[in-house]
Amino acid sequence: MRVAAPWWAPAAGEDPQVLIKEARRRRRHRYLVIGVAAVVMLAGVAGLAAGLTSAGGHSPARTGLRRVAQHAPGTVRIPGWAGRLGGEVAYKCGDSICLMRPDGTGLRTVTATFPEWDPAWSPDGRRLAFRGYYGPGDGQYDLYAVGANGCHLTRLTRQVNGTSPAWSPGGQEIAFAFAAGGIAVINADGSGLRHLISGTSRFGYDSPAWSAANRIAFVQTRTGGSQGQIYRMSPDGSRVAPLIHGAPGFAQPSWSPDGHAMAFVAVTVPLQFAGVIEVANADGTGRRRVSPPTWTSYSPTWTPGGKIVFLRKTDALTRHTAAMISAYIVNADGSGLRLLYPDLGSAPQIAWGPTALPAASCL
Repeated sequence: MRVAAPWWAPAAGEDPQVLIKEARRRRRHRYLVIGVAAVVMLAGVAGLAAGLTSAGGHSPARTGLRRVAQHAPGTVRIPGWAGRLGGEVAYKCGDSICLMRPDGTGLRTVTATFPEWDPAWSPDGRRLAFRGYYGPGDGQYDLYAVGANGCHLTRLTRQVNGTSPAWSPGGQEIAFAFAAGGIAVINADGSGLRHLISGTSRFGYDSPAWSAANRIAFVQTRTGGSQGQIYRMSPDGSRVAPLIHGAPGFAQPSWSPDGHAMAFVAVTVPLQFAGVIEVANADGTGRRRVSPPTWTSYSPTWTPGGKIVFLRKTDALTRHTAAMISAYIVNADGSGLRLLYPDLGSAPQIAWGPTALPAASCL
C-alpha cells in the first residue's frame, strides 16, 4: 500500500534518502552529546526535579516546561514593513521549528523533540501542534502540542505516526493524516481518537486542512501515483465531495482565515509537493494563479489580513552551494507580490498564526 504522507515530508528538490541519512547522523550525534551531558549533570537531576515539583510542575512528557530555546537560532533578514502584517510565524529550521514575530523579533526554536515538522497554529494562536520523534527509530514520530510561549507540551498521539495536523475552528480538535494513508481526528488534549477516512489499496489520503466554515479539505492520491486531487468532507467524515480536480495534480490545501477561499499547490514537480500557488473559492470555482509559473513554490499559508505567504526554492548556483529558500507574500487576487524573507535557510514549511507571539517564558 502506498503511504500517502511520507515521514520525511520532503521539500522541493530534497532527496528523501539524503534526509533520512542526515536525520540519523544528527540523532546519533545528539544522543552522544546527551549521554556525556547526563554524566556531568547527574548530581543536579534530583534537585531540578524537586524544584519543578514544588513549583506545581508535572512530568515533562505532559507539560514540557521551558521547551523553547531562548536564543535566536540565526539571523533572518526582515523588511521594515513586515512588522505591520500582524500574527506569528512558525517555520521548519533544520531539525527544529523556529518561531518569530513577523518583524523577526522573539526568534527562538522549539526543542521539545528531535527532529520536528508540520507546524500548525491553533485558531487563537496560543498553541502550536507539530510532528516530532518519540523514539530513536525511523518512523517513530507522533503529534504534539505546545503553548506559543513554549510551555505545557502535550503528546497527542501514541505510535500512530500522525502528520499534517490541522485545528478545528474552535481549537478543541485536531485532524491529521496517519501512516496507513487515512485521516483521523483527536481532541486537543490527546483523547477521543477517531478515524474519518481510511486508506485503501487504491487510494491514500493526506494533508487535511480545517476551515472556519467547519469543512475539512484533504488530498486523495491514487496508490502508486503522484497526482493528488483535493476533496472536502464534514468533520464526521460524511459528505465527501471533490473540490479541486484535474491536471497537473494538487497538494497542500490551506484555507483563508474566513473560510471563503483556499490556497493550494498545483504540482509541477512530481513527488515533491511543489509547483505553482493557486487560489480558489471555497467551492472550488474561480481558480487563479498567484505565483509566477516558472518558480518552484510550496507551503502556502495565510496572514490574519488575508494575504498569502508561500515559500520559493531557487536552485544552488554551484554544486558547492546550497539552494536558497525565500518567503514571498501576495494578495489573494495575485497582485502585490513581494519578497518577505530573503533567506530562510532550507525551510520546507511555513505557517502563519493569527495573534502576537508571546515571550518565551513559563513563569
